[in-house]
Amino acid sequence: MVLDGEFFAVDVALVEKIIRNIAFTPVLAAATGVAGVTNVKGRIVTLLSLSELLGRGRSVKAAHAVIFKPFAGDDDQLGLLTDHSDDLIFIGDEAVVPVNTSENNDEAFFISGIAEVENRLYRIIDVSLIARRFGDF
Repeated sequence: MVLDGEFFAVDVALVEKIIRNIAFTPVLAAATGVAGVTNVKGRIVTLLSLSELLGRGRSVKAAHAVIFKPFAGDDDQLGLLTDHSDDLIFIGDEAVVPVNTSENNDEAFFISGIAEVENRLYRIIDVSLIARRFGDF
């Protein structure tokens, strides 16, 4: 995923689909980070703004959504809005440098590590941390 020229990565096993030029309905008075909701295959998906989760405010360019599979035992489904989605890449565990995360750090509570692949620096997103915080937004 790309946001403002920065690269982010998620475990592809958690991704249900990527939707380009997504249409969604904004949710008024929702928690910071919640951009809106959309319907995917008859399910309501909560869309989160990656830009807002990073403390940058809402991105006007965000047009793509990465929709995640529901977590075990959870009916809620989440997606992340980004500027665009990049190609699939392999990042081995040995390439990831862990970062100290804290759920009290709103700007990066969900970044679990960083990795350099093909001269690009990727921040690794821990989707389970996002699901824990926003599963019942």
